[in-house]
Amino acid sequence: MKETQNKEGRLRCIAVDDEPRALEVIRLHAAKAPFLNLLHTFRDPVEALAWLKDNPVPLVFLDINMPDVSGLSFRELAGRQPMVIFTTAYSEYAVESYEQGAIDYLVKPIRYERFLKAALRARDRWLARQPQSLPTPPEGPEEGGIADYLFVKSGKKHFRIALSEVLYLEKDGNYLWFHTPGRRLISRFSMGEALDMLPASQFMQVHRSFIVALPHIEEVEVHQVKIGGASIPVAKAYREALMSRLTGK
Repeated sequence: MKETQNKEGRLRCIAVDDEPRALEVIRLHAAKAPFLNLLHTFRDPVEALAWLKDNPVPLVFLDINMPDVSGLSFRELAGRQPMVIFTTAYSEYAVESYEQGAIDYLVKPIRYERFLKAALRARDRWLARQPQSLPTPPEGPEEGGIADYLFVKSGKKHFRIALSEVLYLEKDGNYLWFHTPGRRLISRFSMGEALDMLPASQFMQVHRSFIVALPHIEEVEVHQVKIGGASIPVAKAYREALMSRLTGK
């Protein structure tokens, strides 16, 4: 079941940083933001990735400079990419972080005013896209009642697309192409936003620029899959997870 906020209407989030003092700052700042619910903090990014598989959250405060797995690598490895606010002591990563689709970039030491501004931006983006991206009926057979269609804004119109018809999504700058058997539509979405609104049981990111519909995969090769006659690249970071999803092993 996809759950973006708790019963009190607060945005659920976690923080990942190998420095205990940095995590304490995030914890104190989050406690003063009434709309945030900081569920967990992690010093080990690998542990955080494992936790996220069973406990998806909409927002992660993520340090860039960590041993073993950097924040940028973490962003790539997260199967259902949440919104990310990067934190670091080095401002030279700012451009790369925004290329990763980050909500914001906080330079340590993090002042509460700057933290609040970034957190509000994440909250507003999340709330703004929910009603129009994925309507939720009172009852539904799967995914906690999530509808089997979505409305995608392309140009000045909103188009209804059945989830069962979506073959794959392709990144094009700040936009995504929605590919179906009969047409393709382009809309302004980040990869993270698309992953948030699509049911995890049917869709998976396999490359920094591609999300595929698992039921439509026709062939699997070492570095690509074929869907609807198109060859979709599969990045090394996603290969093992993809095969696990397809084979159940």
